Amino acid sequence: MSINRANHNSTSPRNGMTSITGQKLDALKAIYHDLVSRVISTDNAGTLLFSHFGDFDNSKIESTIKLIESSVMESGDKRSTMKRVCAMLIELLQNISIHGTRDRFGHMNAYLVVAKFNDHYTLFSGNLIFSDAVKPLTERMEALVKLDATALRKLYIEILCNEEYSAQGGAGLGLVTIVKRAENQVKFDIEKIDEHFGFFRLEVDVPIVH
Repeated sequence: MSINRANHNSTSPRNGMTSITGQKLDALKAIYHDLVSRVISTDNAGTLLFSHFGDFDNSKIESTIKLIESSVMESGDKRSTMKRVCAMLIELLQNISIHGTRDRFGHMNAYLVVAKFNDHYTLFSGNLIFSDAVKPLTERMEALVKLDATALRKLYIEILCNEEYSAQGGAGLGLVTIVKRAENQVKFDIEKIDEHFGFFRLEVDVPIVH
């Protein structure tokens, strides 16, 4: 599997914004490290397959997909499980690389964590967004996770048929696809970091096919 290489540059920095350094950067790294610790804790009994905090360029994205493909197959799971995991992985990576933003110095400060549990895989992602996107994105996600499978399919088709789809860089299709494929097994958190940035976290389960 491969990720679409079109539009791999995440949202460009805006003039006058700050960089993510000091306490703000430490806070984001703490979120990431706490997540990794939670995954590998004895109570959760999760197997950490991949974790990365920082930037995601083309080579990192491609190598991540190949690594997860191999890890799922080497674990003994079926190819159908690998395809489901990687399909979701690609959606999350596209969300990070296309719709995530960067600070004044061009740093993404994003993360991706992939873990295997007894009956499912869980994919965790986090990325910067502009602060003025915090409220509308929160409202968007709250609305999406309330929709049932039929409503999600209908919305998915409506977006695909929308003539403004291409011009708007997907018009939110990626988020709809994530929630649709996750069958509502998705959690999210969006918080404001400062006057310039927010941080968008996703947690998605992918069942193991037996």
